[in-house]
Order: sequence, then structure tokens, then C-alpha cells
Amino acid sequence: MATTGTESDSEKPFVKTDIKIPSKTPGWNLDAWKYLPAKAAAQDAKGLPIIVMAHGISSNKLMGLAEYAEAFAALGYACVVFDYRRWGTSDGLPRHVVYVSEQLDDYRTVIKYCRQQPEFDPQRVIIWGTSFAGGHVVTLASEKNLNLSAAISQCPYLGNSPPPGISWGFIKTILRGIQDVLRQAVGLGPKYMPAIAHPGEVGLMTAPGTVEGLLGIVQVEGTYPNEVNASSIFEFPFYAPAASAARITCPVKLIACTKDNLCPYEKAVEVSRLSSHVDMVSLPCGHFELYPGTRMFEQSLAPMKEFLLKRVPPS
Repeated sequence: MATTGTESDSEKPFVKTDIKIPSKTPGWNLDAWKYLPAKAAAQDAKGLPIIVMAHGISSNKLMGLAEYAEAFAALGYACVVFDYRRWGTSDGLPRHVVYVSEQLDDYRTVIKYCRQQPEFDPQRVIIWGTSFAGGHVVTLASEKNLNLSAAISQCPYLGNSPPPGISWGFIKTILRGIQDVLRQAVGLGPKYMPAIAHPGEVGLMTAPGTVEGLLGIVQVEGTYPNEVNASSIFEFPFYAPAASAARITCPVKLIACTKDNLCPYEKAVEVSRLSSHVDMVSLPCGHFELYPGTRMFEQSLAPMKEFLLKRVPPS
């Protein structure tokens, strides 16, 4: 394990360490960051509440997740922030392929790993996710056997995204997806397309403002490949996290954007109505306007912190 270090580390309220977590696929490790509150790390403390965190579709942990983990660690929580198999700095080939079942399993793998580490409290496990991962959080919060203490879902994908208007770009996207299905069926490598594109172009996410919004949360140039297997477009119609909302078993804080044109606000309202465990906060902004460096970041972060301190106090 390698500890991230700078001269000012001793002044930070947290200690960050790079770790590798064996995935469900033999030989493939999930690359993750472990955050511990600085005082707890210095005292070799045990039994910390742990927050398991991941990013949305086509994104990776370098794209703004550190700021959330740092804020939570400063409150006294441990955090493990990971990349899915095939994404970011985790192992897995072919690269940049979306399988919903695989991503859900990666969450479960990290949850199990955290429960086996002495510094974490196995009875105080919290999950956090944003966008597509926000949908994963809702799905996993409905799995009673995970015995989660709480969950935070930010601007989540909950099913039935607004379809793009019919255009040559959309038709080409569907055709490229079919090509990808056929290629993979005969053992060939994926057919790729851009994960984000402008309206009318070929791409997975083409809603107005998506290119500008997502690139706006890329903090290090070259860390976002903007590539995804074309058949990923067929994952969406069969994935509806909202369908499991009535079975949610733990407290959930849901942060929803009233002007979201990727993950409809109405689906978040539906989820909050289906489960008494869900507490929703509505923010007057678009999908990409509540990440670090954007105008609504603090307004999104504040209710998360309040929720954590109330539902799973760090001490």
C-alpha cells in the first residue's frame, strides 16, 4: 500500500492511502483510496463507520470524489472510494465496458472487504453514489442481506431517462450498439462510441449541456477517456433502480436536481414516495451543477453531512 503524501499532510484532517481490493474476477483488483480521520489513524483506532463510494457511468474516482471523502473523513468517518472493474485505475479487459451486474457486484465486493478490516465497524456500513452509481445505491439499499446502516444517492439514475429526439445521430448510435452486440457475441473486441456527445451526435449521453457539464468535473487532463462500449445503450432500458424502492431497508438521503435532463427529477420524487426510508432534498440545478467546483456543491454536501451525523454518528 502506498500513502499519498505532501509536506502539508500532517495538517490535514485525514490520511489517504492507495489500496487494492481483489474483485470477483480472479486476478483483477479494484483500485481504491482509503480515507481515515487523521486522529483515528494516529491512534490506530478500530471500529470506524465506513462509507463505500463510487462514481457514475463512464466516470472515475479522479473526477471529484476526493472532495466528498475528505469532507466525510473530517467528520470522523472512514471512506473507501473505488473504480469499477474495467474503469479508471482498476483492472479488467476489455476496457470501458458497462455491465450493470458487474458494477453492483463491485460494490458488494468492497462492502464485504470493508467488513473484514479491523479499522472499520462491520455494523456501520454506509454506501454513497452519484448519477448512475446513485441508482446502484438505491438498488443495493433494497438488499436486506447487505445490512446497510445508511445510503446517500446524489442525482441518481433511477430508470427511464428521457430519450433523445430521433436523429441520424441517434440512429447511428443504435446501429453501432447492434454492431457491438454482434462483435462481442463472436468473441471480438467491443465497438466503442463516445460516452458524451452533443445533441444529434453519436454517443451514450447526448442531452444538452452534457459535454460541458461532465468535462467541467474533470480535474486532471487526460483522466477521462470519453469512451464506452456502444451496446451499453441497451443496459438502460433493463435497469430500473426505482423498481426496488419499496424494498429499501435502511435510511437513504436522496439529493435530486429539479432541472436534471439526464436523470429525471420525477423519478426521484417517485422513489421518495415509495419508501418511508427515503428523505429527499431538492436542489434547483442541473445534473452537473452540484459537484466540486460548481455552484451547488456546498448545498449538496451539507445535507449529506447532516444526514450522516444524525443517522450514523461517528462516535
